[in-house]
Order: sequence, then C-alpha cells, then structure tokens
Amino acid sequence: MIFTFVTLGMTTLTVNIPDDKDLAAVQEALDRFALSYIVDANADCSFNEAEVKSLLKSKQDFIDGKTTARDWKDIEEDLNRAYN
Repeated sequence: MIFTFVTLGMTTLTVNIPDDKDLAAVQEALDRFALSYIVDANADCSFNEAEVKSLLKSKQDFIDGKTTARDWKDIEEDLNRAYN
C-alpha cells in the first residue's frame, strides 16, 4: 500500500506500508497532527528485474569497498564548481 501525505509547507512524503494493519496506526498519528494525506491502495511501486539487479550490485560494490558513499553537501559542492 502506498501512503502519501502533504505537510503545510507542501512537502510530499510517499511511504510504502507493506503490512495493511500498520496503516491504521499511521493514519491515527497523522490525524492527531492534523496532516492531510492520501491513501493509494492501487499504486504499483515494484521494481523490475534489471532495477533489482542494479541495486543489489551497487550495494555489493559498496560492501566490497569498490565504491564509497559521499555526503550530499560534498556532491553538491562538486556540481556547483563544475556548472557555475
């Protein structure tokens, strides 16, 4: 089940809730904070086989030390230097 809610600042958060019984608890919490939300039980958020293989390869490359994670701020600074 896909669960989307929008805050007052118009930020949208989409969450996949795999267990429908948890949906009621999430809705109750959002209702208490008076946040608006939309429940879309028909949304398809599945990955195809190629996407799954790519994600698993990236994960294994990270575990094997073939790639490193970088902080977004560092990446953003590199992009700004390259394009500004």
